[in-house]
Amino acid sequence: MKIRILWLKGLLLIALSSNLFAEGSERGGAQPPLNTADFSVFSKDATMNLFLLAGQSNMKGRGAIDMNPKTHARNLFFHSKKKSWYISRDPLHALGTPDLLDGKDNAGTGPGMSFAMTLLGKDSDLAIGLVPAAVGGVSINHYDKRFYDRSLMRLKDAEKKSSLKAEIKAILWLQGETDAKGDGYLSYEQKLLRLVDRYRADLNNPELPFIVCTIGSFLKHHERFTHFEEINEILLNLPTKRKYTACVDARELKMSIGDDVHYSTEAQIEIGKRFATTYMKLTEK
Repeated sequence: MKIRILWLKGLLLIALSSNLFAEGSERGGAQPPLNTADFSVFSKDATMNLFLLAGQSNMKGRGAIDMNPKTHARNLFFHSKKKSWYISRDPLHALGTPDLLDGKDNAGTGPGMSFAMTLLGKDSDLAIGLVPAAVGGVSINHYDKRFYDRSLMRLKDAEKKSSLKAEIKAILWLQGETDAKGDGYLSYEQKLLRLVDRYRADLNNPELPFIVCTIGSFLKHHERFTHFEEINEILLNLPTKRKYTACVDARELKMSIGDDVHYSTEAQIEIGKRFATTYMKLTEK
């Protein structure tokens, strides 16, 4: 066990770390190894189930990274930099560090990994392909053009690089902190509904599941996130506005990484499980 002394906005923070946790790629920190996907584990007629991970930093994840993760040969993710398929492990977004102190591009444990592992726990024959597309610090406005287009391109690239037939099965959305500042909440519902409709139109699936998650209740400790409750109400009410949508309610999860903005590793694992349970209920015949 080693102690790291860190500074954030004039506050001294002391962080304990062990060899179970490590920093991400930014500033040369370690990550778990990347293991290339082995498509021979799937039958030739299998279909890869694609799941788009969209939103901002809590979808990317800021939780500390397990350097000895439990993985599964049928749980794959599309590496956005290498543009290839690998066996999933955090950080799925493969940028930055898991700690809150090292810049906006850091990434750590998010909900995607436990989402996929929960699905495989129910059906070990699945072929799962996670497509990370979240961007830290962005408002929903950024998904109007640039990052929306980028997410579609990543899906397209992921499909091209798959040895299997690939089919988008759902979009998972964890975003809203930025829009909880100022008056962004006033137009948030309209923009969220438009986003759902656009994805469904462009992906040619009017029934494509779109599952959102509430943002952290610990945001109340910050003066700037004055409208987080309004954002959460919009997210919770999404299923009343659009069919084939659902909201994961994580408001009672109080664990952050220490900044009262980003969910902790423990919370992210639970959120991923809830995403999976919600997806299975939404798509059950």
